[in-house]
Order: sequence, then C-alpha cells, then structure tokens
Amino acid sequence: MNTAFAQQSVYGRVLDTAGNPLKSASIRLATESDTLNQMTDFLGYFTFSNFSGKNVLLSYSMLGYKSETRSFFIDGTEGKVEAPTLCLEPFAVEIADVNILKVIPVVVNGDTVQFNFNAFEFRKNSLLEDALKSLPGFQVARDGSVTFNGQPIKKVKVDNKVFFGGDLLTATRNLPVDFIKNVQAIDFYGDKEEETGVKKGDAEKILNISLKEDHKKIYFGQVTGGGGTNSRYLGSFGANKFDDGREVSVLGSFNNTNTNLFSFGSPEGGNRNRSSMDIGDYADPIDGLNEVSSAGINFSDRWGNNTSFNASYSFVRQNNETEGISKLTSTYIGNKIEREESYKINNIDQNHKLKLGFDTKFDNSDLLKIDGNLTFNKLRGTNVKRTRLTNASTENLGRYEDESNQLSPNGDFEATYSRSFEKKGRKLVGHVVLNSNNVEKRESVFEEYDEATRDPAEGFLQNQFIKQNNYTNSTKASVSYVEPFLDHSLFEFSYEFDVTRIEAVRLVEDRSVSMMPRYIDSLTVDYDYFFKNNKTGVTYQYEPNKRFRMIVGFAVQPLYMEGKLTNDTMTYKYDNINLMPTAKIIYRFSKEMDWQLDYKGKNNQPSFNQIVPVVDNTNSRNIIIGNPELKAESAHRIATTLRKSFSSSMQYFETNFAYNFILNKIVSDKRSNINSTIQETTFRNTTGYYDCRWYYMFNTPFINDDFQLDLTGNSDYFNNLSFIDEKKRTTKQLIFNQSVQLKYLWSDYVESVFNANYMWNNTRYDIPFRTNINVETMFWGLGARGYLNDNLSLGLEMSQRYNNGYTNDFMNKNQTIMNGFVELTFFRNKSALLRLQGYDLFDQNKTMGIVSEYIGNDVYEAKNSRLGRYFMLSLNVRLQKFPKK
Repeated sequence: MNTAFAQQSVYGRVLDTAGNPLKSASIRLATESDTLNQMTDFLGYFTFSNFSGKNVLLSYSMLGYKSETRSFFIDGTEGKVEAPTLCLEPFAVEIADVNILKVIPVVVNGDTVQFNFNAFEFRKNSLLEDALKSLPGFQVARDGSVTFNGQPIKKVKVDNKVFFGGDLLTATRNLPVDFIKNVQAIDFYGDKEEETGVKKGDAEKILNISLKEDHKKIYFGQVTGGGGTNSRYLGSFGANKFDDGREVSVLGSFNNTNTNLFSFGSPEGGNRNRSSMDIGDYADPIDGLNEVSSAGINFSDRWGNNTSFNASYSFVRQNNETEGISKLTSTYIGNKIEREESYKINNIDQNHKLKLGFDTKFDNSDLLKIDGNLTFNKLRGTNVKRTRLTNASTENLGRYEDESNQLSPNGDFEATYSRSFEKKGRKLVGHVVLNSNNVEKRESVFEEYDEATRDPAEGFLQNQFIKQNNYTNSTKASVSYVEPFLDHSLFEFSYEFDVTRIEAVRLVEDRSVSMMPRYIDSLTVDYDYFFKNNKTGVTYQYEPNKRFRMIVGFAVQPLYMEGKLTNDTMTYKYDNINLMPTAKIIYRFSKEMDWQLDYKGKNNQPSFNQIVPVVDNTNSRNIIIGNPELKAESAHRIATTLRKSFSSSMQYFETNFAYNFILNKIVSDKRSNINSTIQETTFRNTTGYYDCRWYYMFNTPFINDDFQLDLTGNSDYFNNLSFIDEKKRTTKQLIFNQSVQLKYLWSDYVESVFNANYMWNNTRYDIPFRTNINVETMFWGLGARGYLNDNLSLGLEMSQRYNNGYTNDFMNKNQTIMNGFVELTFFRNKSALLRLQGYDLFDQNKTMGIVSEYIGNDVYEAKNSRLGRYFMLSLNVRLQKFPKK
C-alpha cells in the first residue's frame, strides 16, 4: 500500500553551465504511484507537493540541452526535500541513418548566448582571441579589447570561476581553442541582482569559457621570444596546471611592441564609437612607445561541491614615452586665446594587484560570496612642454616642466550573503562594499614665459614644489527582502546606504626665489568632505508567463554633503530629498525576440577637484578653483531596446534608443581678462543638459555560411552646457557612425575580412558667434591569410584612413597602413611556430595618434606619436601533457 505524504514536497533548481537560471525547463517527477510535470520559474526553481511514493525519479529536459535524470529515496519524515541543483549542458543531435554528429552552433537562453566550438572550424593550436574574431557578433581590436554585439566584455570566467581576477587578455591570449568546449556571452547584473532575481539595473557583458571534459586535467604552457629592427623585442612564458576544478597558472611577458598578456589599466572594449573605428584598423591604437613587463600567478580550487576559492597576483611595469603637438582655441567675447604646444611625456607606471575570492553555498541553500582586492601603484612622470600663447595683443612664449612621483595603495572588499527560506522565492540578501583609496603625490612644477605686448617685454617665472595627500574612504551597504506575491509576482523591499569621506592636504612651496623655500598660504589645502546618501525603496515585479515581465519601483533618497577647510570657520552644507522611480517592461514575442522599455534615475556627486575652494595655479595660464556649494547631479534615463536572433542561421539584430537628461548638471564656468591669456575655471550647477543616443547592429551569414556580414551604426546628439564670462552657452554635437565588416572563409586555404567605416562629427557653438565644425573620417581595411599547406601560411593587412574637417591642418592627414607576415609550423602536432612579420611597412602610423575635443568655448586638437615601422622574427613553442590516469 502506498502512503501519501500531504505535507511533504520536493524542490530544486536548474542552471546552465554558466550558472544562470534556466527558465521554462521541463521537470517530470515519477514515483511508483504518481507522475507530475512542471516548468521551472524565472529563477530556475521548481516544487512538487502532495504526491505518493518513496522512490522519486526526476527527469529534466529543455530544447537545446541534454536531458538528465536523478533518483533518490524519501521516507516521509524529511518535510521539504531539496533535490541537488542540476546544470544542463547543450546537446548534440545524431541524425538517424546518416551517422553524422550535428552540433547546434548557437544556443540562446535569456541573458546568455552560447557558442559551441564543435560547430565551428578553427586552425589547430590557435588561441581563443583568434577564435573570437571569427564568431558572429564578436569584435576584437588590435589592443585585445573585445566587444560582443557592440558591448564591451568586462570580465572573463573559466568553467564559471574567476580566472586571473577576470582579466580579459590573460584568457584570450593564453587559452588554446583546442581546450574549449564553448563560450558564453552573459548579461551579468551583479551578485545582488542575480540572487534577488529582480534585474532592474544595467547589465555588463562577461564571458564564460567552458573547457572540454578531457582537457580539465592537463598541463600546458608556452614560451615565445623574438627580436627585430629598431630595437624591437618580445618575450613571454606561461605554465598552467588544470586539475578538474583546481587551476594553477604562472604567466609573464616583456615587450616593446604593445603585445601584452595582461590588461594594463582596462582594455575591455570601450564605447561603441571607439570600437567601431578601431575594429579592422591595422594601426596600433596605443599612443607613444611602450616598454611593458608583466608577471602573474593564479590559483583557484573547489572544495567539495559547494565551495570555491580563487586568488591571483600580478605585477605590471609600463614605461611610456609620448611626443606630440596640440592646439587649444578658447573663444571669449573680445578675447580669443590660442595655445600651441609641443610636448614630450614620460610615465613609468608600476602596479601590483592581489585579488581574492571565496564563495560557498550552505546546506540550507544560503549563499556567501566574498571578493577582495589590494593594489599598490607607483607612478613617476615627467612632462616637458614648449608653449606659444597668443591673443589679439599678446604673445607668450614659454616652457613648462612637470616632474611627479605618486604612490597609491588601494583596497576594496565586497561581500554578498543570500538567506533562503522554506517558502520558494523568499530571500533576504545583504550586500556591502568597502573601499579605501589613498594617493600621496610629490610634484615639481617649473614654468616661465616671455610676455611680449605692445609694452616692453616682461618675464614670468614660477617654480613650485607640491606635496599632496588624498585619503578617500567609502562604505556602501544594502539589504533587500524579496517576498513572492500571489503566483506570478514578487515584492522587493530595499535599503541602501552610501557614505564617502575625503581628507585632502596640499602644501605648495614657492622655490622661484633664491632664499629658503616658503609655503604659499593662499594655495594650501586642508579640506574635509563628507557625502551621505540613503535610499529606501520598494520594487514590484510581475511575470504572469514567460513572455511578459514588468518591474516598477519607487525610492526616497535623502542625501547630505558637507565640506570644510580646516582653518576656515565656514562650513558648506547641502541636503536634499530626491524621489527616484524606476520601471522596466520586457515583452518576449518568442524565445529569440524581445522588446524592453526601462527608466532609471540616480545621483552623481561632484568630484573632489570640483568642490575644493582653493586656487590651483599649477598651470599659471589656466587657473582652477572649486565651488564648495555644488549640488549633486540628478541623472535620468529612458531607453527602449528591440532584439531578435535566429540561432539556427546565426543571425542577430538589435536596436536601442535612449534619452538622458540631468538636473543640476555640473558644468564649467570660465572667464578671462581682456588683453590677457590667463583663464580661470570654476564650476556651477545648471539645468538643460540632455542627450539622445541611437544604435543598431545586425550580423548574418551572407550568400552562404562562408561569408559573415556585420553592420553597426549609431547616431548621438548632445546638448552640452557651459558658462562663459557669466553667460550660459550651448554646444550642440551630432555624431553619426556607420560600419560594415565582411568576413570570408574559403575552404581551409583562405580567410579574409573587409572593414569600412564612416564617421561624421558636427559641432555647433553659440559663443561669441555661431561656429560650425564638420569633421569626417572615412576608413577601409582588408586583411587576408592564405595557407600554402598545413605548415606554411602568408598574411597581408592593409588599411586606409581619410581625415577631413579638423580646424588644424596637422590633423587632416591621411594614413595608409600595411602589415605582412609569414608563419611556419613544425615539430610534432605543430607545436612550434616561426613567424616573420613586418609592421607599418609605409611607416605612417608613428604620428597618427589623433585626439580631439569640442565643448564649451574650447576647440582642442592634438596629434601624438605611436609605434612605427619594424620587422621581427619570433619563435613560439607550445607544450601540453595529460596526467597519468
């Protein structure tokens, strides 16, 4: 006789291999008496209640994934029984009677797009970076930054674990394609949002790399060395041990060719405008000549089924030397100031970084995740300029020298704890972020001018030594309680707390006279700044079915700002209460097509330099003084997005329109004296700023699967504001950009890519008379690689850039880049690669680092030096070994 257990239930959760919830997966529960079916909810959970039987068999299935079964025995005394969390893997379909294994190339599941590498053909021994270049939707710039469907990749994981602190270049330039089962581009909303299930913020793109089962236990490594003309060199090494969850890696490199293994700073894609211009451009995008040395070690391990730990340390030293010329035109009523400079900059930047991560899931399904970072940065910089400043009646010829040493130890700590309850979907999530940023800077500034006017020439001399210490500490904490409501909705009640404190001390010595140096009291800073922000809100999420989701929320946000000079009796205070609504609507027309509309508001506090009420005349011709009475900005955004994918044919379309407006926008407030080349800048709040941004992207096979076409475009309009001589002024800027990329793969012998781009930048000023600037940049590039046999290949890259409409002739230069290479593989399994390459054969890249900025009453254009022509011979050897079983 079967016994019914009315108060007993079985619940569990289904995830994909990236750890994301799988919604609408089919779950079947079968016992010796009953059979029940259910679909997982948007968090991947399922629950079965009121069934008979002791022997439980759970069957999991979902289109595009392997089916799984799990069985266990219950005796009727446990109450609620939790089935182990299950990860479904994408499946391969065997076509009957043909004996061919067909793998689905692309699988789309909500916020995750997965590319199964068995469905693509890659050259043996190629790296992940090479593979990403051939996948639809991915773009890889020359500096290694990666975008997917126009969004920069922010972080990388391997088997859903942080690898080398999430560093992008470390993964893409070290992991061989042969090891990889699939890669997943994931919209990640943050640890807190992933736990609560209320994804109302902005997502960042991360990449998860899943290794093949037979490559999770392997030793592999590589060593590279090369030398060339113009004293160019490169070298790198890497040793890795992967042991089914335990990973140890040691990497290092040194070069002066901008081919790094680590992300110095953050080459993580950038905005859409930048990436669309750089993709397919075979010129090196990094200004100056760089010598980079780096080394690092990474360790990660899994303790049991629910706990993992990772730690990494890296050291990077970069020596950058940049030469350039610039011109800045500042227009006032009755006074037009032109500043022409030639400069040479040298920065030696040394950065130590230690990252630690720990996460565990307890038996009661509670989750704890801890991340910590410690960095120590040492920067030594010199800047030597020759300057010519002119207006209608004055000419200043001068020299500016700046030498600085800066130490910056920083640390941050982040923790998330998620408390689960018996009621499905009920959660209590706490999140805290602690950050400490310290900067100690010592700077010597020497400046002299010959001031030639209608009167006899006069001289100006300034020699300062500046001691500056800034200490910034911030605490951000939040707690959210999620309560399911009825069958298809939930409430989130949240409280957020944000406190920032800055203590800054600056002492300025006058060393322009022969007597003992003296401190200048009027330039001394001893300033304390305090910012506090509380936010209490409620959010309602309604999801009646897998097609529709609505999120609406409302928050009350009191904020308080206070600043005080130590020797001043005046305390500057500002407090306000902001009402912050949020809204998001998502409608899924099908599994592969959705539309969303969202609104979001936030506060932006002013920077320290904008509020400190002390004169900074480090540059005597551009004096800056902060405004301690500044208010925080109130920024608002309304955006709508339409996405459509065709997984079977590897097509994707996305378009987005966003409108942003900012209340109490912080803008510059500039003034000058008639017949003087000296300008003074401060800051104030104003209203009227807004911008509109639109973009689209479309990628599809073209003609047949051998051609891949990517189309991207954007149009951005900015209504920028500033104050010039106490009058409010407007700068209207329209940027239009259109790009096309066509990839072609002909059999196993030829692969090529064609790129074209057009960008138009129209800027209109209304001071002191209407000025119109039209800058046009056109670009095309072609790269091809041919394989003469299995061991020998040839490659050629060429790009042409046209510049027109800049205000200075030195900017309107056209650039032709041509690179070529020959590669020969040898040894067993082609483990050795000999490469002869020629970069920038026409030697036209070395003066093409173009920079421009148009805002307020300023027109700034500059051209910096870059890496020029060289030839190099290099050898790379890769080894791998499987451990003995």
